[in-house]
Amino acid sequence: MKLSFRAGAYMLLGVALTTGFVSCSDDDPDYSNVTPPTVEIAPNTISGVISSINGNPISGATVSLDNATVTTDANGVYLFSEVAAGSHSISAAANGKISRNGTVVVESSSQTQNVIWNTSLPEDRSTEINVTVNEGGEGTVSAESLENNEKAQVQITASVPEDAVSSDTKIEITPIYAENEATVVRTKAISRADDGTLLIGASISCGANVTLSKAIDLGFEIDESMTANVETKKYENGVWQTVDSRVEGGKVIIPATEFTSYGLFLNVGVSVSKGSESISFTQNKWDNLYGSNDMQVGNVSYTYKVGTEITSRGTTVLEALLIEHLARLYGATVKNVEGSYPVNVTLPIGTILQMVGTQEKNNVTVRVSGTSVSGTNYGTVTVSAVTANRNHTGSSN
Repeated sequence: MKLSFRAGAYMLLGVALTTGFVSCSDDDPDYSNVTPPTVEIAPNTISGVISSINGNPISGATVSLDNATVTTDANGVYLFSEVAAGSHSISAAANGKISRNGTVVVESSSQTQNVIWNTSLPEDRSTEINVTVNEGGEGTVSAESLENNEKAQVQITASVPEDAVSSDTKIEITPIYAENEATVVRTKAISRADDGTLLIGASISCGANVTLSKAIDLGFEIDESMTANVETKKYENGVWQTVDSRVEGGKVIIPATEFTSYGLFLNVGVSVSKGSESISFTQNKWDNLYGSNDMQVGNVSYTYKVGTEITSRGTTVLEALLIEHLARLYGATVKNVEGSYPVNVTLPIGTILQMVGTQEKNNVTVRVSGTSVSGTNYGTVTVSAVTANRNHTGSSN
C-alpha cells in the first residue's frame, strides 16, 4: 500500500509539473513575427547657406520661398520645413547687398529630401564720378572676390571725356558678376538676360536726365592672355548684344555709348561628376528584437553639409575669375548643419528600426579651353527609416 501510494503521488506531481510548464509556455508571447511599425515619410525641406562674395556667411539675411520667409543664423544657414514637391521660387537679400533669386525643384520621391540652395550676395558697391561738361571725369571700382582669390579683383575704370555730357552730373559705375545682374538704367532693377557666361562686368548709371554725346571708355584690367579671347557685350532691350572694343596691354576697353551694363564674356563649360556619401546620425539604430519592453523613438538628429569646397587656386586672372564663377553657381562656404527626422513610433519587442541617409557629393568643374577649376559640392540629402522583425520582414518609408 505504501509503495502504491508513493507511486501515485509521484505521478500526480509529474502531471502537475508538466501542466505548469505548458501553462508558462502558453503565457509567453511569440515575438518571432511581430509586425514592425511603419514610419511616416517626413515632409521635405530646403536649406542652404547665404554668404558674401568673399565667402563669409551672412547672419540675419532674409530668405524667401514662395510666400514664406526665414532669416539665416549665425552661420548663414537657413531652413524651410514642410516643403511640397514641385518648383519653388526662392530669393535671398541682406542689408548692403544685391539680392539674388532662383528656382528650386523638389522631386516627388518615396524618401524625405532636404534640397540644398546656396548663393552669395555681392556688395552694393559703386564709385561715384563727378563729371563736368568742360573737363569730363574719371573713376575706378574694383570687383569683389573670395578670400585668397585676389586676382579676381578686376579694376574697372570709367573715363568720361570732355563735352560727353549735356550738363554737369554724377555717374556711378558698379561691378556686376552674373548675366541676370544687368541693371536697368536709373532704376537698378534686376533683370534676366540671354544665355552667356559673364566673367566680369559693370553697370554705368546716371540719376539725372543726362544724355551722352561722346562714348565713355569703360576699361577692365585683365591679363594679356585673356584679351584676345573675351567677347565684349552690352545689355540692351533685355538681351546681351556684342559690341566693339579695343585692347591696350592687359586692358579691354569698351566704348560705352549708353547708360546700361557692359561685360566680358567667355564660352565656359560646366561638368558635374555625381557621387554620394553617408550622412552621420546621432543614433541610427534602435534594436528591440530581444528586449523586455516597448521602445519609444522620437526625433532623430543627423549632420549634413551645405556649400562647396573649392580646391583650385587662382594663379592667373582667368583661373581666379573661373573660381568666382564656380562659387556663384554652387556656393563657396561649407558648413556642417544639424537636421532632424520625426520618427515618433513605438517599437514593440521583436522589432528593430534603422535610419539610412545619403547626401550628394559631386565634383564640379568649370573650364575654358585648357584652363579649368574644380570643387566639391554638397547637394540633396535623402533620409529614410527601415523597420524589421526577427524574420527580417518589415517596411521602409
